[in-house]
Amino acid sequence: MKKEVIKNIELNSYWKWEESLSPELCDILLKERNSFEELKAVINGGIESQGVLNVNKRKSNVCWAPVNHWIEGILYNYGLYATQEAGWNFQLGRPEQIQLTAYDKDGFYGWHEDWAPFALGPSIRKVSVIALLSDPSEFEGGEFQFQEDVNIEMKRGTVIAFPSFLRHQVTPVTSGKRYSAVCWINGPRIF
Repeated sequence: MKKEVIKNIELNSYWKWEESLSPELCDILLKERNSFEELKAVINGGIESQGVLNVNKRKSNVCWAPVNHWIEGILYNYGLYATQEAGWNFQLGRPEQIQLTAYDKDGFYGWHEDWAPFALGPSIRKVSVIALLSDPSEFEGGEFQFQEDVNIEMKRGTVIAFPSFLRHQVTPVTSGKRYSAVCWINGPRIF
């Protein structure tokens, strides 16, 4: 298993660990996902009843892992490590509940940022951490991209961490099914 970290040197804008989750851990999480309630993904809200269903912007299904689920600790630690090593200097608190996302054929999530600086509440999303749970041979399309159409190649078990204000997207899946786990680490708002 490759443990070397890959980072964007010019901007130090993201950190990537290839195949950091073993295939066995990915399989366990996908099996557990089957026991969670699946909902249509929304925008501008964490759960279906609070957000807006907009299939022109996002088309996927999500499940929410229970609070303090084992995957939360793993992804949270990758986010903390990236924040410290990258010098982002974010003051961080707890992560949000882990989102397990499924993109079927034609599923996608258009350009967006994960943070909402003007949302109500004492904290905002500061670091996003994503793990690819599917093997890329199981789907086509579904590429993870940053602004400027920078493709981030991800293998099964790859983890990527980046500041939540960076624009990113998942391109449409043209065949198969793509699964991922998403962790957002919150921190106190700065204004």
